[in-house]
Amino acid sequence: MTIESLLDEKYTASLDARLASFDAYLEYQSHEAARALPFLARFFDARAARVLEIGAGQGGKGIAYALSGMQITALDIDAPALARGLAAARRLGAAVRYLSADGARLPFPANSFDAILLDSVIEHVRDLFALLRECARVLKRGGIVFVVFPPFYGPLSGHIDDYILFPWFHLLPRAWVKRGLQTRVPLPGYLAPLDAYAVFETLNGLTVFEFKRAARRAGFQIEYLRVRPFLTHPGMRLAAGLLAAARQRGRGLRAVLARARREFSPGTFLLFLLLSALAPLVFIPRAQEIAAGGCKAVLRK
Repeated sequence: MTIESLLDEKYTASLDARLASFDAYLEYQSHEAARALPFLARFFDARAARVLEIGAGQGGKGIAYALSGMQITALDIDAPALARGLAAARRLGAAVRYLSADGARLPFPANSFDAILLDSVIEHVRDLFALLRECARVLKRGGIVFVVFPPFYGPLSGHIDDYILFPWFHLLPRAWVKRGLQTRVPLPGYLAPLDAYAVFETLNGLTVFEFKRAARRAGFQIEYLRVRPFLTHPGMRLAAGLLAAARQRGRGLRAVLARARREFSPGTFLLFLLLSALAPLVFIPRAQEIAAGGCKAVLRK
């Protein structure tokens, strides 16, 4: 991820509109995949690589990866979501193989794939070790697993921040979380408050510490691991814009501040200040759990 990608107008527009419709979410996922490609290229040759995407959902990222040259197999237990992904892949001319199956019991022989993608999925699985053990089985020697997930004790890691931006609200009793979501006015699009609660209910409470332990137990080497703060989407844009302006000796600063004035309310700006103050904790083991917005890792077999 680069400063330029955070400030790219097409990307930010797709991020803000991602919940408006399935097609809007597909567009957002395409931008996310494009941002990930240079990073992935550091760890394996993506050209014609056999890649398994577990927890593919509606498959937007897999479509983008397939169009870049990867041979993508997209797997999920949500058959209707996969059907929507298949229709989109056909419409866009992407050769993606879609399968409905459980990641803990992969229907593939050993040594089948060059890479496996676990992007925003392992925080939902019931048995992380079983999943990683299966990944190790079907992965070729020297292959990688790309992992992205939000550590559970981070301030906004409950998958409910489209409706509730109160830090650590998701750690309250579930009945309170549900009641809080029920009071929210539904946003335009397909994610209603109780849909967000349904996603929240699937969270397994995964931490960075537990992830590292499960990965090593499954036989992987952790080749890359980075824990990052999450300052909210407007906050990330403000931080990136300020850094870009500083690099350019103040050029563009007025535009950055003007955008921030449009995007922030007093409450969300105070939240940004709190999250910014917590951000240095992501560099301290164990303490990073309460400040983390996301964990990105590469595991090598």
